[in-house]
Amino acid sequence: MKTNLLKFVPNLFVIWLLAIALQACDNGPDPVIPVGTDGFYIVNEGAYNGSNASISFYDRNSDKVINDLFAAKNGRPLGDQAQSIAFHEQKAYVVLQNSAKIEVIDASDYSSLQTISTGLESPRYFLVIDNNKAYVTDWGLDGITGTVKVIDLNAGTVTKTISTGQGANKMIKGFGNDTGVVFVANSGGYGKDNKITIIDSNSDAIVGTIAVGDNPNSLKFDDNGNLWVASSGMLAYNEDFSIDEVNSTKPTLSKINPDRTEVLRLEFPDVSYLGATIESSPIGDQLYINYDGAVYKMASSATTLPTTPFVDKMFYGIGMDTFTQQLIGCEAPTFSSPGKIYFYDDKGTLLKSMEVGIAPNGITVKGF
Repeated sequence: MKTNLLKFVPNLFVIWLLAIALQACDNGPDPVIPVGTDGFYIVNEGAYNGSNASISFYDRNSDKVINDLFAAKNGRPLGDQAQSIAFHEQKAYVVLQNSAKIEVIDASDYSSLQTISTGLESPRYFLVIDNNKAYVTDWGLDGITGTVKVIDLNAGTVTKTISTGQGANKMIKGFGNDTGVVFVANSGGYGKDNKITIIDSNSDAIVGTIAVGDNPNSLKFDDNGNLWVASSGMLAYNEDFSIDEVNSTKPTLSKINPDRTEVLRLEFPDVSYLGATIESSPIGDQLYINYDGAVYKMASSATTLPTTPFVDKMFYGIGMDTFTQQLIGCEAPTFSSPGKIYFYDDKGTLLKSMEVGIAPNGITVKGF
């Protein structure tokens, strides 16, 4: 049965009114970490083994970026290799892969509340399931053994480990007929995989898998309830460490219908060291693909890949400001100097750029 995502995703005007209403009903102090109407957060990964990861905030009211929020408050570095940030009930959860920890931060003043590290080995992405539980993907000590760790949000502890495929990466909650399940992209880590693992978030049991292209890394729903999956492909190397194109596989984009069947797989023209990742517009009618040094835009109804870049520029990561519907490109010129974020309108026109921390890999809009 066809599911219409518009039934489940409110439009921007409703979100805006809801955000204002929530603020108006809060008798406490205004949060320092505001809702999406006020800006978004940038995850700065930092250099591997550099312990220089950081979080920045773009303040929409002042049109400025505030950098290194955590260190300024706590007098110590955030950690090594930040991958993602998530929010729940005035707390921010920052996942640091090489530090093998999650920093839990008070959303009112950026102070550290707790560090979750026991039971984590190489964590990547955090997903709140309900008020008591969250999932975090983990690559394992070998960078291959993929799991999802179940987090007790009240105690701040790992309570269970769910074995998935190799290199468990980004996750997304299902909706409609799939309410109560979580889709996990098994990106291969330092190995190879081609499966999406489906977890029943009530029982924490695996209830199915879906085969896609090699090393799936990111997932987005479109406006008709289809799940789109970007896969990076698998790279093989020659003895001189150059890419062996014959034995490598190309990035792909898969479309999975609400019946959990892959109905379309589009292969990109070239093997790419950078692979491919996917972002979407707020209601899912447009897809944005970061591939081989450019960003491409395509309608969710398309059956072929676009050939003309929407933005002809290389980014380490991309994100969507769901309030303004602007595409945000994250540039990491080196892993030792500040990066930049670039703002683009729906025509691909550059609006402005701003300096952030080292190696920005994505953004998160709190409240959406």
